[in-house]
Amino acid sequence: MPLSRPRFTQRPEIWLALLALGALIYTLADILAPFVAGLLLAYLGHPLVRRLSTSWFPRPLAALVVVGSFLGLGLGFLVLLFPLLARDLLQLIARLPNTTDAWQAALIPYLPRNLGVDWNTSLSTWRELLQQHLGSISDALQNLLLSARHGGSVLIHLFLTLLLIPVVTFYLLKDWDRLIQALAQKLPPRSADPLRQLAHEIDVVLGQFLRGQILVMTCMATFYGLGLHFTGLSSGLALGITAGLLVFIPYVGVFIGFVLAILTALIQDPSLLLPVCGVFAAGHVLEGSFITPRLVGERIGLHPVMVILALLSFGQLLGFFGIVIALPASAVARILLGHLHLTWWSKETDA
Repeated sequence: MPLSRPRFTQRPEIWLALLALGALIYTLADILAPFVAGLLLAYLGHPLVRRLSTSWFPRPLAALVVVGSFLGLGLGFLVLLFPLLARDLLQLIARLPNTTDAWQAALIPYLPRNLGVDWNTSLSTWRELLQQHLGSISDALQNLLLSARHGGSVLIHLFLTLLLIPVVTFYLLKDWDRLIQALAQKLPPRSADPLRQLAHEIDVVLGQFLRGQILVMTCMATFYGLGLHFTGLSSGLALGITAGLLVFIPYVGVFIGFVLAILTALIQDPSLLLPVCGVFAAGHVLEGSFITPRLVGERIGLHPVMVILALLSFGQLLGFFGIVIALPASAVARILLGHLHLTWWSKETDA
């Protein structure tokens, strides 16, 4: 008897629709980013809105309070850390001349001896070199100006994106129950119960992911903050907390904190480079090998190898946006594939 396949596999329009949806998401990844962020925040804040909503405290007002709380937490984080960063930045700027002199004192004897650089080159020789390369310098300045303009447009786009996130979050929170009810009414009667079960499993795994991610951010912010503070690095506590809270962006967040810490160490005291690198190396091993696989990977049912594969694959396909959504999207895909396998297996058993 030939193998029977589930009915949906025999309908090519379903596969074409899925392919078209995937292509659309890939094309609009940058535009969809604030909406996905707003959806995640709304999903996280929905239980709070439900608890706050009463007959005398309407849901729109509860949604506004929750969005305001999210904004307050973000602004509070900036208000607490910014003075520390600003104070230590001023101290580093004050030390910069002495640091520059120290680097010159170290490099001037080294370069002629090892690289053959002659520091006694006459002023006229430098003037001739400048005239010869004047055109190249002009081109470089023009390219720098174009880059600055492009950077300005990127900053404007980032600002608008950040401005859009709380707006999307508010409207989703305000109409969450209505949207869920509308989706439920669109379900085919025959498939309603299995789809509700599927939605429940996805809801559970996404909740576990968010709770696990918050625990990871807390652990790594504590580790990096205390680690950099005890190295004696200026702004070590603030830089470490920032790097730890940015681990929700795999690799990118820690890399930003690492670069800032290295630059601070170079200006403050180059002897701090080794301890700073040690803190980030230990944190990377701890977070990648133990904390994230245990607190996130196991909660969402992904093997550590699959976690790494998901990050690399989604990053290659969707860039920065793909890295951010890699783990929750992979967890949802695992559930969907599990249900497809059960459907296929039940069809085979019935046959």
